Amino acid sequence: PSPPLPQEEEEEEEEGLLDRYNKALDTNPVLTKAITAACVQGLGSILGSLLSTSSSSPASSSKIQVKMVGGAKNQHRSRIDWANVIAFALHGGLINGPIGHYWFEYLSKHGPKSKSYSTLLDQLVVQPPLLVFMFIFLDMTKKALSEMYPSYKRTMEIIGPTIVSSWRFWPLAVYCTFRYLKKKHYTVALNLCSIAWTIYLSKGKQQ
Repeated sequence: PSPPLPQEEEEEEEEGLLDRYNKALDTNPVLTKAITAACVQGLGSILGSLLSTSSSSPASSSKIQVKMVGGAKNQHRSRIDWANVIAFALHGGLINGPIGHYWFEYLSKHGPKSKSYSTLLDQLVVQPPLLVFMFIFLDMTKKALSEMYPSYKRTMEIIGPTIVSSWRFWPLAVYCTFRYLKKKHYTVALNLCSIAWTIYLSKGKQQ
């Protein structure tokens, strides 16, 4: 008898993006939906910022004000409200995605069989409190981010000089500790050295 024809190994096509996404929904549904919600809500916030700034006058564009040394203010115009983007992305990833997963799972198993009744139940019972919580979450997150920005700006300004200063002090301290002390005394010795380093950092923070 004639030998069987060899099967083509390339019959199985490579998985497309949609196939991979569906597989992720099957294997890690909560994480996949959380990441999806974060990306979608973040993208929506970016598009909303771009559309709002393009339709408004330059004078009304968003500004980020940072108080500098001496009381001067540096104003940077941005077409995108990044604090808003981060807040929406966090809401989508931490709240909207996971809650949506568990709620719709519950609704499909224990909710009314009628799709119309399920829609009414979702919109009248669940959505109103979720919207209230969303606005509270967004306001609190944006406020926290706006308070963090000056600290971040200050950190970026001083981190370079601080690293250089640490290289002037710590290599010698660590080398002498390794060279002349026993291993059990390493931590104590470096803690004593950190007194001088902490004094230097404290003086720098007060300037």
